Amino acid sequence: MKTQQKQQMQYTSRITIKSLEGGGKHIFVQCTILGQKYFMLIDTGCSNTVFDSGAEIFSGIRLHDIKDNGKNFSLNAAIDDVKVGRIKDFVIGKFSVNINRAVFISLDHINALYESMIGCKIIGILGSDFLKKYKAVIDFGAGNMTLKK
Repeated sequence: MKTQQKQQMQYTSRITIKSLEGGGKHIFVQCTILGQKYFMLIDTGCSNTVFDSGAEIFSGIRLHDIKDNGKNFSLNAAIDDVKVGRIKDFVIGKFSVNINRAVFISLDHINALYESMIGCKIIGILGSDFLKKYKAVIDFGAGNMTLKK
């Protein structure tokens, strides 16, 4: 008996690679949330995808505390004020998904750094949880990222 495998769709989007002072390079991808365009940092070393809890676009989203003992989260530092909520219709290029358990933290310190170094803020950090779930392939030569679902 032959079993049918569901065909995965592939979605390819442009990435932007910015050089930082001191020789570092950071990767960004444009996303759309509630019809507005933003940049997200792609960070394969960050375990969890996070969004900026202070961004005005999220003011209408009901956020809930994560119930946990002690420190909740790590982004090279323990972070206390971690919230979760739902983002409907998160879009990267033609890839679209609802994020039912989006993690929100303050990205003020990161945005202050990016604004001073490269002149832009980010709405969030695309971490390895998202990249693994959607089988991301980042092609530096072609300047794109492919996601599958």
